[in-house]
Amino acid sequence: MTESRLIGIVTALLFLTTAQDAHAEITLEHLLAIDQLLSANDTQALRSYLERNPGLLTGTDELSVELRSFYEAASTGTLNFGYTAGPTAGTAAAATDNELAH
Repeated sequence: MTESRLIGIVTALLFLTTAQDAHAEITLEHLLAIDQLLSANDTQALRSYLERNPGLLTGTDELSVELRSFYEAASTGTLNFGYTAGPTAGTAAAATDNELAH
């Protein structure tokens, strides 16, 4: 899962209305908060937000599935957005895997 994919899902859900058969109870306020945390790249705060709002993880809709996947990865420290960072100024070694730590 990539951050841009999750952002795309959140953005799409802001504009779509769907039947509420097996969807989590996600409000516009939840979506805006998630979007703000993702825009700030604050994965630790997003994980905490999901802990405070566990109902967001309960649905079978695509957003709930993606949020569960993120939460599980963040909880185990295995967040990896699939890109390689280049060398930083003043260092000779390049990073091989850029994983977000929290």
